[in-house]
Amino acid sequence: MTATAPESIANTYTGIDDLKSRMGIAGVANDKTLWATLHAASRAVDRYCNRHFFTLEDVRLFDIDDHASVAIPDLVSVTEILEDRDGDRVFETTRPASDYALYPLNASPDSPTGRPHNEVRSDVGSSSNGFAIGRSRLSIEGRWGFRFSIVDTGSAISVSGGIGPVGTVVPVDVVSEIQAGMTIVIDNEQMFVRQVNGTNLTVKRGMNGSAISAHDDTAVISFVEFPAEISEATELLTARYWKSKDATSGGLAGVAGFGPIRVQAGFDAEIEQLLGPFRKLAIGTGV
Repeated sequence: MTATAPESIANTYTGIDDLKSRMGIAGVANDKTLWATLHAASRAVDRYCNRHFFTLEDVRLFDIDDHASVAIPDLVSVTEILEDRDGDRVFETTRPASDYALYPLNASPDSPTGRPHNEVRSDVGSSSNGFAIGRSRLSIEGRWGFRFSIVDTGSAISVSGGIGPVGTVVPVDVVSEIQAGMTIVIDNEQMFVRQVNGTNLTVKRGMNGSAISAHDDTAVISFVEFPAEISEATELLTARYWKSKDATSGGLAGVAGFGPIRVQAGFDAEIEQLLGPFRKLAIGTGV
């Protein structure tokens, strides 16, 4: 049993039950502090990598300096692209999918090994116009983040009539693959699991800009799968934060399941090795 995550906690990159088991922490007495530590470690991973690994559904605006292309933050998929072609700050022109391309090609950011798109190119080989040059000329609605890979939990909603758009308790048939700290997806709605109590999930609805909606009985529940290196680095960093108060004069502290951890400024070498391939230069377009 784990205490309910505070309302301010979300988008953690590992489940808290796995973390507690690995750290040798039992009971709920320290859960409030552990939740805060896990959340801090998850956001530290984002800052170090200059990108986030959760997926936001959002609209973002871009200046255009090149008719042929525009650099963008990590993008999983596009819902709609609108253009302001006459500079009146009204996005009245829809650019159809046939008139642009996302790069790199074959990125597959919805797959377990995918990577994000970081550029939109106008299809200059077609009869369409290039992008209009100017400030705030392009509006992109889509899913923003490193990747959006979801895995079937084997669970489904289990309550007559399903759940409405207001409730925060989701009754399910089984919870073998679900734990607090996960982001789950039902239909297109993202939810953060704050607690698992028997076969009832206490959740935070409409996460990351996803639309809150009703869901039918037997609706399939999936979870967002983060890169394994990101989850491992988050667990290591959480353990280091947790034990920093116990460090000796030599800067060492021990945590069950991790062995000796050197508590020092900056990230440990193991964490840097895990995160290095995911780190983006902190220049150009933001996260």
